[in-house]
Amino acid sequence: MSSLNSGQWRCFRGRSGSLPSLIVAVSAFFAPAVPIAQDSPDFILPGLEDYDHLMADLATVKAEVTFAHPIGISAVSALEFGSLDQNLADLESVTVAPDNTVTDPADRVEGGPQAAASLTVAATPGVPITILVDEVVPGAGYSLTNFRCNYNTASDTACDGPGYSETSVADSTLFVGVTLIGNGNAAAGAADGSFDVTISYQ
Repeated sequence: MSSLNSGQWRCFRGRSGSLPSLIVAVSAFFAPAVPIAQDSPDFILPGLEDYDHLMADLATVKAEVTFAHPIGISAVSALEFGSLDQNLADLESVTVAPDNTVTDPADRVEGGPQAAASLTVAATPGVPITILVDEVVPGAGYSLTNFRCNYNTASDTACDGPGYSETSVADSTLFVGVTLIGNGNAAAGAADGSFDVTISYQ
C-alpha cells in the first residue's frame, strides 16, 4: 500500500474470500480550533454573521446653557392723559406716544400733564428679550389699544399682541405709549385703567 496524501483516495481489492471487497481510504487535515477573544474585531456572535446592519450607531449632542442675571423691572411713572372732556364720544381718541407726543384729533384734552409711562429695566446685556404689554384693564368710558414701546432705541415699536423682540442692555428705561378710545359713557371723575408689562429672555 502506498502512502496517502491529504485529499487523496485510492481503492484496494482484497484477495481472500469469494467476494471482492472495496476499501476506500480518505485522509483529511483538521486544524485545531483557535478561540477568538470577544473584544477582537474579528469576533462575531454565532448566527449574526449576516446581520451587520443591526449594529448601532451613535451621535454626541451638545447641551447649551446661558446664565443670565434675572430681569428686574419696576414702574417709575404712570401713563398720563391728564384731564379729558367728559363728552369724549364713541370712537374719539387721544394718543400719548412713548416720546410724550400727544395726538388729539377731537380736541378733547382739557389740561395736563400728558406723558408716557416709564419703567426701569435691568438685565444681562446683549441677550435677546421679548417685551409684551397685556392684561389691559380699561377705565369707565374708554378702552386702551395700540400700545407702543421704546426701549433703548431711536424709534418706538408695537408691543401688544405678540410683543416684540429687542436686545437687552444692562440698565435702561422703557417708555410705553397708548391710544385711548372713548365709548360714549365717560362721566366726571377719575377713571383709571391699568396694564401689565412683561419682559423675558428668549
